[in-house]
Amino acid sequence: MDRLALLVVLAFSLGSNAAVAADRDSTANLAGEYRMQGRGLGPDDSPYDGTCALSGEGPTYDVSCYNRQTQHTYSGRGLASGDALAIFIGDYLRGDHNTVFTGEYLVLYRRHADGVLEGTWTEAQGRAVGKETLTPKR
Repeated sequence: MDRLALLVVLAFSLGSNAAVAADRDSTANLAGEYRMQGRGLGPDDSPYDGTCALSGEGPTYDVSCYNRQTQHTYSGRGLASGDALAIFIGDYLRGDHNTVFTGEYLVLYRRHADGVLEGTWTEAQGRAVGKETLTPKR
């Protein structure tokens, strides 16, 4: 099993459909617009900022984030459980064979009482890691 698959299994290990149904009842609705701020933890990494939108009713969410520095939109899916949200996010490549999703990052967030999501991310194909905060727009 490759490293990314292992990370996804660990992040999403809920066990059963009953656990997912229970989480739906105990998890706050995370849908909404957020301000994104983050930074890779490498010595040459620069901070980045932008916006993120989460849509859905939980426990699963569609995710779309725009990074102002790269002027790029990243899309993905998320799964919430209690005060945790894990998302698998990446790019869409457009080519000869329709649109292909290339998941690039796994992010694990912890929700604070004020609704702020504080997360840590890793690259699917590399060793880069970073921190990211999503602050609800009010």
